[in-house]
Amino acid sequence: MSLAVTATGDTYIPLLEAELLRWVGSGDSMLELACLDALFPTGKLLRPVLCVESAKAVGGTADQVLAFAAGIECLHVASLVHDDIVDQDPVRRGRASTAEQYGLAEALVAGDGLSMAGIAALLGSGPADRVLHAARVTVQALRRMCQGIMRETEIRGDLTCRVPTALNVMEAKTAALTGAACQAGAILAGATAPRHQALRRYGEQLGMAFQIRDDLLPYTAEDQVTGKTATSDVANLQPTLPVLLAYEAADEADRNRLTTVFRGGTDPVTAHRDILAVLTRTGALTEAARMASSRAERARAELAGLPAAGRLAELATSAADRRR
Repeated sequence: MSLAVTATGDTYIPLLEAELLRWVGSGDSMLELACLDALFPTGKLLRPVLCVESAKAVGGTADQVLAFAAGIECLHVASLVHDDIVDQDPVRRGRASTAEQYGLAEALVAGDGLSMAGIAALLGSGPADRVLHAARVTVQALRRMCQGIMRETEIRGDLTCRVPTALNVMEAKTAALTGAACQAGAILAGATAPRHQALRRYGEQLGMAFQIRDDLLPYTAEDQVTGKTATSDVANLQPTLPVLLAYEAADEADRNRLTTVFRGGTDPVTAHRDILAVLTRTGALTEAARMASSRAERARAELAGLPAAGRLAELATSAADRRR
């Protein structure tokens, strides 16, 4: 199921795409071209969609939050551009990453350019008090995201970092911004504090479900479906959640297999094959899928008392069940 969202009768995905063009530009310079190449064709637009749907869930409209939602997408994609540089990943969304296509220096500048366009869009429209509150929430989440990305680099190759560490990285790197997107949309629509805080918690739990599934995709989907190389995490010796679940559940022989892979030196295809075998034997794939479903259920529980939040409930389900 796609995470693209349809409003009553008409899609507002084109409205979000038009808003992205309004803030980034039409491609009149190398900077704009590189930024547009990173943005389009758009991915799932999960974060801006969550922003809009959260505003609607508390009685607001898409028009109230479109600029802010586009700003969140710019900031998110900027983080992906830089993430691909950190991971040395040549593929993003099924095609060459920005660094692969334009060069490392150009990709760094494009990420910065998208960040600046995103900040401008966040501050672009709406009552000043609401915009300031929503912007503060978003910037705090982005700071947490940077901390999560740095922590992720620190644990590379470390199979002893344990499952709680992987979950903490997810909370900072992914869940903080999905939560902020929901909370910001509700704030901009004039929601009460209990409601916008509940929507933040909803978004955080949905983000966890989404990221747990993302960690599973290299072992459950083809490259053509995920849009990135299945061996990326393996090549970077990244101990993702399913790997750590497997390590904790494995017998001595399988622990030794994982340890050998995470010492480095094994070619990524062979390493991926060996890890997949261990994940299957230990039941780690099943356990991670269960954890994703549990997080989605927690997300849906936060929507109690919001009768207009049916689409948000659907998004939680699709995040936990996604295959791409």
